[in-house]
Amino acid sequence: GKIMIATSAVRGDKRWTAPMALKHYQELEEQGVVGVVVPSGDPEGEVILRNAEHIKTPFNLPILQVSAKDARRLASSLVMGGVEGTLEVDGERLQSNATNVVATVAGSDESLAPIVVMTPKSGWFTCAAERGGGIAIWLALAEGVAALGPRRTVHFVASSGHELHHQGLSHYLAARFGLVKEAAAWLHLGASIGARYPQARLGGSDQYLHDLATGAVRDAGVDHETLEVFEVGNPGGGEARNIAEGGGRYVTFLGGHRYFHSPQDTVDVAVDAENVARWGQAAWTVLQGMLDLPEA
Repeated sequence: GKIMIATSAVRGDKRWTAPMALKHYQELEEQGVVGVVVPSGDPEGEVILRNAEHIKTPFNLPILQVSAKDARRLASSLVMGGVEGTLEVDGERLQSNATNVVATVAGSDESLAPIVVMTPKSGWFTCAAERGGGIAIWLALAEGVAALGPRRTVHFVASSGHELHHQGLSHYLAARFGLVKEAAAWLHLGASIGARYPQARLGGSDQYLHDLATGAVRDAGVDHETLEVFEVGNPGGGEARNIAEGGGRYVTFLGGHRYFHSPQDTVDVAVDAENVARWGQAAWTVLQGMLDLPEA
């Protein structure tokens, strides 16, 4: 059978790397392809790994992710023609335990619907900028809410398994059936908040929350040149997607950056602490707005 090298992936062809690329790979398998090498690269050519969106029901086609600089050597061999190769996949599935970190700041009025603040806490390699901003802001919001003494209860969850189709959040929601819609709103602190070289995005489930989020980010001084604002109702690809699918209300801050999913996503290379602080101010403004939401 054929082993395919997806050279177009380096040029940004999303068929190979999109969260829902399953159909594309299934079609290749039906055509007789027995393995695919998918190259990717950050600016220095280091590998950029992709999440396992189908971890519970993985497809059969073996996929080898390699760095762009290694792929260049493979491509050179192909140009010579008549190349035979063997793709060996040696691995095992291990049973292991991951953890969610959860906390609740009880409100003074139990009749009010709660707010939930969530952030993923796992990722590839060091994931300093991918996860660091969200975790730092999540901790700051928890401290601020505790000092505030809110009328509404506020739940906090830092979930694991982000790169495995949001397994940690799925477990959290399964143990709290109905919370998606029962909560007054969810604040999602997603990937790469406050990163250096950012590709920032934000969205809201409805016009009110969308306007709340965009106004908060503007007032906090976030650089709008690096910001993509989704259309109302678009949750993007992070954990807010789970909330949208369940019919909940949400604001989502998320994005990528130059070293997203790369081994070079480290504090010294990819983190901008001042930018994290600006997003933290925006998140606090959004949370205060959520605490003041009128009851449905």
